[in-house]
Amino acid sequence: MIKAVTVAALTLVALLLAAPLAWGAPRGQVYDVLDLPAVESSRATRAHLFGITRAGDRLVAVGQRGFILYSDDWGESWQQASVPVSSTLLTAYFPTPQKGWATGHDGVVLHSSDGGQNWIKQLDGYQAAETSLSYYRARLAAEPDNETYRFLVDEMLFAVEQGADRPFFVTWFENDQVGWVLGAYAMILRTEDGGLSWQPDMENEPNFNFRHIFTMEVVQEKRYLSGESGLIWSQDTPKADLRAIEPFYDGSFYTMISSRDGDLLIAGLRGNAFRSTDHGKTWSIVDLPTAAAVAGSTRLQDGRIVLVTQAGQILVSSDGGLNFTKMATGRLYPLSGVVEGRPGEIVVVGLGGVRVLKLD
Repeated sequence: MIKAVTVAALTLVALLLAAPLAWGAPRGQVYDVLDLPAVESSRATRAHLFGITRAGDRLVAVGQRGFILYSDDWGESWQQASVPVSSTLLTAYFPTPQKGWATGHDGVVLHSSDGGQNWIKQLDGYQAAETSLSYYRARLAAEPDNETYRFLVDEMLFAVEQGADRPFFVTWFENDQVGWVLGAYAMILRTEDGGLSWQPDMENEPNFNFRHIFTMEVVQEKRYLSGESGLIWSQDTPKADLRAIEPFYDGSFYTMISSRDGDLLIAGLRGNAFRSTDHGKTWSIVDLPTAAAVAGSTRLQDGRIVLVTQAGQILVSSDGGLNFTKMATGRLYPLSGVVEGRPGEIVVVGLGGVRVLKLD
């Protein structure tokens, strides 16, 4: 099982509507956050953080204003990384302990080759839209009767008009060369050279109403994607067509995780969660002890599944996602991400920054 780090969309609504202006700009001056490096701040660990992942034994967290933090002592202390943008970052993924990618608002894609200490920009929303438009124009010229390519050319013309307005919510890499970024308005881009070049991968998806993609889970070679308005797809191999799973819920899904046995658990709005034991063919309701949106998930080494919610709750299952209990934590801020730390500990991120918690 390889888990892609995801982020709850409820917290992102305000950010999606926010103008791309840099925090702290002098009055009368406006900067594009894609050109403004993240400011070094002693308060970064208490900033709004959206995603957290592992880079080997290092923890890496990402969040607002381009903040990226890393810890080599399981969350006891944190260092701030050097980041070339001030865009809000939502997710990160490391296929190896050294090489990783982070994505977020403004269509930004960052790369680190030193375990998350230093980052470079490989792509932004302007480039993503222009690259996608050129790609589908070339495809349409080769196949002028192809209605799919014609439709995607029109959509990419609109994307170019709108500028860098499409955040990426999901980052996943098969290895240090082949990977995908996925996000708002069905945007999917693929790289096969470690991010040196990207091409769109939208013609094989049944999503021409352009719903957002919020999460992805990989079980063996099979991929599952989910997102806005009950969207769920499956894909047998990375280059196969995506197939829509029969809708069974019209709310949005924000996180997906698999059990040790490969069973799927998906959760989202209002504490709604569902479980499948047959590769997504059928789904049963999971009764969670919350009515809050479930924003993030992880599976621990001992097989337990942990969910975190926008109400600051932590839910734990010891039976592969059949049943969950609410962990007693006291009052917590809204949470959006979780990862395993030391045995018996989890590290969570959200509105109030980062925190290490002992499991019951």
